[in-house]
Amino acid sequence: MRVRFSGVRGSVPWATPGSIGHGCNTSCVEVSTDDGRHRLILDAGSGIVALGESLAAEPREVPILLTHYHWDHVQGLPYFVPFYKPGWSPSIHAPALGHVNEAWIETIFQPPFFPVSFGQLPTRPELHMVRPGNISIEGFDIRAQPVNHPNGAFGYRIRGTGGDLVYIPDHELGDRRVDEPLGAFVSGARALILDAHFTPEESPSFVGWGHSNWSDAAHFAAANNVGQLWLFHHRPGRSDRQLAKIKEAAREIFRAVDVAAEGDSFEV
Repeated sequence: MRVRFSGVRGSVPWATPGSIGHGCNTSCVEVSTDDGRHRLILDAGSGIVALGESLAAEPREVPILLTHYHWDHVQGLPYFVPFYKPGWSPSIHAPALGHVNEAWIETIFQPPFFPVSFGQLPTRPELHMVRPGNISIEGFDIRAQPVNHPNGAFGYRIRGTGGDLVYIPDHELGDRRVDEPLGAFVSGARALILDAHFTPEESPSFVGWGHSNWSDAAHFAAANNVGQLWLFHHRPGRSDRQLAKIKEAAREIFRAVDVAAEGDSFEV
């Protein structure tokens, strides 16, 4: 399985001269099988726009799996190129959280938010609701797990031939009732992409916002036998220099740490 980052920021896209090296688009990760036959897109932040433009010209199935509905994870959906090309087969797989239904997705495309309504899309995506537990999407075996985030969100564990990938872009560590089952969920994963929005100094001012800091993320990975940790969902404007220092400090806790950057890819 090959994993590629298309958007690594949280909250809003925010380009600054000092942060452009890691990229400024919001959450979007592309996963493809070893043979390249199947592709899965995790979240649809602003990073999905360039990803859509980069897809090969030949029509194919393109599933999008959302973790939740906050703007930074869905704001790129209306600009996804395959929705406007005949012959493609896009689909959206969205978490069933509380009273959520398919109309929530359709609303993103409705005026006055966007000029092309869902029903008017040339290639309208199929909508599927996802619940906790095991699911299969276009050749990918996936397990969904609730995480600690306002209004609810899911994390996903994706099975690969060389090990599993776990994707948890939004989660606030610190609640044992959630962290203990989540630890079992990530245990032994080959790679973990995990929310590290804040620094330890910032976290006390943002309790309840649904995000972790890099130190807690590193301790969590170390405690759960993870092969590689990718710090993700960087705070808007966090500079490349600051992120380099964060990586260095996090490696004092857990050696196998990297900081996600747009365009980076790795094998699982």
